[in-house]
Amino acid sequence: MKRPYLLGFIRNCTDLDLPCEPPFPTELTTVGAYSVIWCKSPREMFTTKQDFLAAMLQWLEQVQDLQLTVLPIQSGVGVSDEVHLVELLRTYEQELELCFDKVEGCSEYCLTISPKNQEFTPLTYSALREDVQSGKEYLERLRVRHQLLDREVVQAREVVSQFCIRLTPWVKDYWSEIPPTRGAEINLGFLVPNASKHEFINELKTLLDEVDFADEWTGPWPPFHFSSFSLKLESFLIRESLNWG
Repeated sequence: MKRPYLLGFIRNCTDLDLPCEPPFPTELTTVGAYSVIWCKSPREMFTTKQDFLAAMLQWLEQVQDLQLTVLPIQSGVGVSDEVHLVELLRTYEQELELCFDKVEGCSEYCLTISPKNQEFTPLTYSALREDVQSGKEYLERLRVRHQLLDREVVQAREVVSQFCIRLTPWVKDYWSEIPPTRGAEINLGFLVPNASKHEFINELKTLLDEVDFADEWTGPWPPFHFSSFSLKLESFLIRESLNWG
């Protein structure tokens, strides 16, 4: 008996030939317009978690080469038997429709940016107490610390706004992560229609050349951060630990 490990959902792809070569073979179960991609348990195919994660990265790259929109499933989820794959698709048909309406034909691009040529010294609470002569002095240092943090947040939001305004014509949606500490990196993600990917990438490279930031961007990826889809606690779902002993 197989215990399918879930990889992702696709729509209107019943005649799809999934990659069967390494890193691992996958199978497809379809009900109506929706299909779930699955494979054997990772523990049956790999000896370490690192091997599995490397294989998953290779598989995602193969999927992107197919110009296929995959709605990813959170890691470590499977079903106890193949018959439950049909139940899974029927249970979540409406949720899948809503999610695919947003992300179909799109990919995610991730960007990490940080200021160049600036020295940031995080002002920790332990540093606040060094050589403090009075409670009043400590409170003054605390006030300055909060002012610096507030300024960093404002600057980070300005950076996010600058990128989003310039990239808006080629972006369907975006997410941002404002750093909680001074000098930390800013993370951005963009949901980009595949038809606009060349224009998006060209404008992104141009923008990065214009601003004084160190940068690292990756993509295209499945739209991990742009799906509200989430599996609930169902009797037919199992959680598989991916922590090899």
